[in-house]
Amino acid sequence: MGTDWRLVDFWYDRMTEALVAHLGDWVVGWRYTVAMENYQDRGVIPLWRAQRPEVTTPGETLARLADAVVAWHELLVELSTDARGRFVAAAPAGVDGTGEPPAWRAVQGHGRITIYPAHQDRRLPYPSELSWADTDPRDRFFDPDTVRSAVSDLVAASELPSPAADWRLRDLWLENVSAGLVDRYGWWAVGWRWSVGEGEFDGGPVGSWCCFSHSVTTPEATTTAISAALLEWRHWLDDVAERFDRFLPLAADDLDGWERAVAHLVTAVGDRTQYESEWHGCCMTVLGWFLDAAGVASTGREDMIELAVAGRFDRWVEPSRAVVESVAEDLARRVAADGL
Repeated sequence: MGTDWRLVDFWYDRMTEALVAHLGDWVVGWRYTVAMENYQDRGVIPLWRAQRPEVTTPGETLARLADAVVAWHELLVELSTDARGRFVAAAPAGVDGTGEPPAWRAVQGHGRITIYPAHQDRRLPYPSELSWADTDPRDRFFDPDTVRSAVSDLVAASELPSPAADWRLRDLWLENVSAGLVDRYGWWAVGWRWSVGEGEFDGGPVGSWCCFSHSVTTPEATTTAISAALLEWRHWLDDVAERFDRFLPLAADDLDGWERAVAHLVTAVGDRTQYESEWHGCCMTVLGWFLDAAGVASTGREDMIELAVAGRFDRWVEPSRAVVESVAEDLARRVAADGL
């Protein structure tokens, strides 16, 4: 109980492989159920649900898994015969030449939807979810000389997964490192993985880190890479704070001041992220921090930025100066209209 969802996922995948080896390919769907349901505005459609039993004691967990396998087998038998009359009426008209039972064709068509359980136990926020209060470095003492030792201890705390290891094991290892850094330095430290381009946290300002498959090698080299990434992230936050100080405080009706500040920050983020991949997500995060630092009410900040940007920033594209100035003008007007 309380096991991380990635380990539960991994364990169930291994159990499914064993079941397939013993019983055949049919058993692979053991965690699914299906029913014809009136779903939102789409009418009556096949609604598949995927759910794995809770992991508790070995005996209880295996019993639940066995019950799910039996239930799946019973569902497959029903789909081959439609003995309960639940599905055939929804089957496509005519014969499709596949030879499949009508009930099976019914649950495979008509815009079917599969609902997967959401994982609610994520321990750490994404960097884009941090507030300026979480990240503002000015009131947080930070000794860069402690980083190498702190990271070395975290890397040594558990064996490095191999590059070929399941992604969930690699992701959990990285999250454990991040959790250790957060415990040591504060929430801001989770941003060390927000790498430039298509890294683990897409479109960020960190060039010293990419992802597990590219940045994790030996314990010593991995310690070096993580340390450099954390220091680079902290330097970026220091740089952002210094840029904020150039413009703040700003009165809500100082349109010229707001336009200059926003245009400057968009360009600074773009240059740092090299306009790669989801760079605009990092840009909107920094603009949100700036509004926060300026005293704009939290209830309106996200909408202001979304409406000002309005799809004008694209992946892998440096916006023209005219576009940047237009976004800056739009956001300035929204701040003036709503006030501080």
